[in-house]
Amino acid sequence: MIDQIKNKINNLNNSSTGAERAEVKQAKVQVAKVEQSVTKNKVSVDGGKVSQFVTKETIKDMAKQPPIDKISTSRIKSAIANGSYPLDLDKIADALFDAYKEMKD
Repeated sequence: MIDQIKNKINNLNNSSTGAERAEVKQAKVQVAKVEQSVTKNKVSVDGGKVSQFVTKETIKDMAKQPPIDKISTSRIKSAIANGSYPLDLDKIADALFDAYKEMKD
């Protein structure tokens, strides 16, 4: 997003009047402030600290288990097999149509 703003600013610099150049200067200051705040707030992922609430042992235990809730999955499978799983066909149709529109654009 910042790159898009910079490109727009550069385009305005090449063909602009005095008033437009003043706006460009103000925009440059705002972009610089945003860039500074972004660089200050970077999180160090490589430091090995995932979270202060989750220990490394917990993460190791979670890694050993599959990320699937087997109880819920079996409940849904049995409901589908019995024909008692509720389907909202309008929601399904809307979601398919939205996906089609996204692919078309």
